[in-house]
Amino acid sequence: MSASIETTLPAPVLRSLKIKTNAVERLVKERKQYIDETSHQRDVIEQLRKKDGVHQADINKQKEVLEETLNMVPFMERHIRKAMQDLENLVLATRKEGVEYNIRELDDADKAIATAKEALPGNSISKTSL
Repeated sequence: MSASIETTLPAPVLRSLKIKTNAVERLVKERKQYIDETSHQRDVIEQLRKKDGVHQADINKQKEVLEETLNMVPFMERHIRKAMQDLENLVLATRKEGVEYNIRELDDADKAIATAKEALPGNSISKTSL
């Protein structure tokens, strides 16, 4: 007889797992979108600089947009860390109960945590080359 018995998670735990997993995944995607937008915004500024007859005010406005976008990256990273920690705590608490859960939602949570950790360390963009 096996020491562990497979079972299903209680509905509130399962629901919370899904919500927290989706939140982490969404925040990681949003962070990437902000990073992609900074690259695009830098290209826009560079194109404006090369163009004849562009007012400095137009370039400055685009720099402001870039600055705002750059400021969103650390903001998103803080939110990712918080959401990831909440999800990790839920996963750990669920597994500490001693019951062997072999369900897709726990696997999805583990993947979301791994993706978030991969996205965060040392991958920040700098404000240089404005």
